[in-house]
Amino acid sequence: MKVEPNFPDTVVVLVKHEGKHNWYVSEKELWIMDLLALDNAFRRKLNQPEVTETEADYEERVGCEILSEKNIGQFQEAMKEYKVNYTELVDYFNLYSEVYLDGVNSEVETSFYLDFDNKIFYSFFGEPGSYEDFVPTGWLGIYEKDAKKIIPENAKNNGRMSFFEKPDSNF
Repeated sequence: MKVEPNFPDTVVVLVKHEGKHNWYVSEKELWIMDLLALDNAFRRKLNQPEVTETEADYEERVGCEILSEKNIGQFQEAMKEYKVNYTELVDYFNLYSEVYLDGVNSEVETSFYLDFDNKIFYSFFGEPGSYEDFVPTGWLGIYEKDAKKIIPENAKNNGRMSFFEKPDSNF
């Protein structure tokens, strides 16, 4: 894991694309889908004229200022070092719980779920930010308090072996 989940700065994100689920841990700003809409929202608040283009502040978002099904492949390639499997997340949250919470809560805390197959952005992010408001045209942005209602069970299989799989052997 390149970075550890450290809410609210770094977040856990689930991405579904072409039926496959991938988990990421990275800075939350990387997951604002429409940077142009965000830029213009600030401009409206400051009574400044809106713009038709914007530049990404993060290298991973260059060329993906409006993240959509058209450029998700490019973005996932740029984000590959932030990719984790679900088992890593479970292990991290279990350890965190044991060390800091006396074992009270060891669930994986997901902040966002981007479903590129159905064009839905789910935010479970409890801090101000309204990430669900900054989605591309044609997308639905939804805020939901309870990620367990939305995250599909099969997304949690990423990184786990099924009963019928054989582990890789290095000997």
